[in-house]
Amino acid sequence: MDKKIYRVAVIGTGMIANAAHIPAWKELKNDVELVGVADIRPSAAQETAARYHIPRWYSDSQAMLDELKPDIVSVCTPNIYHKQWTIAALKAGAHVLCEKPIATRLADAQEMYMTARTVGRELYACQSLRFLNSFSAAREFAVSGALGDIYFCEINAIRRRGVPKWGFFHMAEHNAGGPLCDLGVHILDFLFWTIGNPKVMTASATNYTKLSNIDEGLVTSLADSGAPLGVFTPRPYDYHEFNVEDFAAGFLRLENGACVVIKTSWAINLPENFNISIAGTKGGIQLPPVKLFNNQERYQAEVQPKVLPDRDVAFAGHYGLTTNFIRLLRGEEEMLVKQAEVLNVVRAIDALYRSAREGCEVQAD
Repeated sequence: MDKKIYRVAVIGTGMIANAAHIPAWKELKNDVELVGVADIRPSAAQETAARYHIPRWYSDSQAMLDELKPDIVSVCTPNIYHKQWTIAALKAGAHVLCEKPIATRLADAQEMYMTARTVGRELYACQSLRFLNSFSAAREFAVSGALGDIYFCEINAIRRRGVPKWGFFHMAEHNAGGPLCDLGVHILDFLFWTIGNPKVMTASATNYTKLSNIDEGLVTSLADSGAPLGVFTPRPYDYHEFNVEDFAAGFLRLENGACVVIKTSWAINLPENFNISIAGTKGGIQLPPVKLFNNQERYQAEVQPKVLPDRDVAFAGHYGLTTNFIRLLRGEEEMLVKQAEVLNVVRAIDALYRSAREGCEVQAD
């Protein structure tokens, strides 16, 4: 495209829009102009527009699409509405940056990408870990062959008490699921991207809701639940509404013979743990921080590469996402987060939830 300035609109003005999408778009002031925001809560849309000096706000997202006709739309709604508003924005002529997971059902994700192809627009899934230095360095080592034949992976995203309490995360009718689709999507995406995106074949999982549907009377913080900033108009939280899992554990078999163990939690009586381990025939890797495990001559060795720190902003990965998106539209770079990779992540999440519901191992497709 030969446009100098892309007109950007945002659907959903919750934490991730205020803390990540809007600041990242505003930094690209020579490339984009924020023209409108929309939210089902008028006060939230109005507050965000005023905070960031965005000229228009709406309580009707379709009206915003029809009137402003933006070039790019950030979809920052709860998960259930990602498909609806992504397809609406695509059909309105916009390219879309959709928050993760773009969907929790494989058929929905496939329909979203099919719509993008049909209307000739780009759909970019917001998988931000790829743009953090430790994660991109770890992938470099894996892709170089330093790990050899990768056959076992373990990924953990454990919050001891970290239920998001400012929006609709805890309600299945709005968010579809809990930590598996909120946190698990990040680490699954990084893992598949790193090990060559082998197709998920089968899944076995179990989910629990043990702690978050009762009032423990504990002191917690928004930062504990992944919101270091950006919560300006929180929705009142009621634990009686909690009807998603607060802990999930699963096992995936991949088409190349490798397997994945995954554990995610918003609430469990165990230590905080965000950790990814990948084992191969020549070496292993663990992060964060990045550590390599291999043999040097007759000795077992551990190496911790010196990786540059990420920029000192909240949600630093979103700045890389938006930059890559604009450069993609200008024909200067390829899309880093590719369709086949995103669909494989959704395939895993879909299958893990189906397995938990059915109480047995299931085929991923």
